[in-house]
Amino acid sequence: MNTKDFEHYYDFSKIEAAINEGKPFEFELIGPSEASRDFIQKAIQLYLQQINRENIHNLVCLCMEEIISNSVKANLKRAYFIHNELDINNHEHYEAGMETFREMGLSKARQLEFIETTQDLGFYVKVRFEVADNILIITTRNNSLISTEELERIRNKLNMSENKSSEDLFMNSVDMTEGCGLGIIMIKKIMGQVSSLKDGFSIYADDKDTVTELRIDMK
Repeated sequence: MNTKDFEHYYDFSKIEAAINEGKPFEFELIGPSEASRDFIQKAIQLYLQQINRENIHNLVCLCMEEIISNSVKANLKRAYFIHNELDINNHEHYEAGMETFREMGLSKARQLEFIETTQDLGFYVKVRFEVADNILIITTRNNSLISTEELERIRNKLNMSENKSSEDLFMNSVDMTEGCGLGIIMIKKIMGQVSSLKDGFSIYADDKDTVTELRIDMK
């Protein structure tokens, strides 16, 4: 997809129309490009304005950067396992696959050609914005369904982050199977500061997708 195609796909007027009509806005991410990043940041800005929280724009953008990166990486990982005929739900396959994926796959995570490969296999990342009862809900979905083992690792990281200093988090939250693990903890810490909701940040799986959700209240 060339620059003009990106500009046509990421049409800011679609966001404004959805807001004016009081409707949710959802789109599918097409590659980790500057166009997609600008589009997400603009959507965040416009929706934060609806709840008078424009002052937290940079922090929410930082969280979404990490969420999108994790979603894209998850799709790449599934594609890598499929290509190498590994069962991601088999513990031995998982450990062996992650060893080589870290070496070969992660360094290519932001190259468009590899994103297109995952799209050819039917993987997607979708982002949805909605304001309901003065609460902004940003939902990110990717259809690389998270495994029980992966979800348990995430829960462990989040539990470890409770009531810990930044130094303790850096020293004790490293998980070399998936990566350092600090990104998801950063999201939780930021959302704890910008949202008073107990479910300000959540990650879970439904029947077909891995779902990450940010919920921000009006103050």
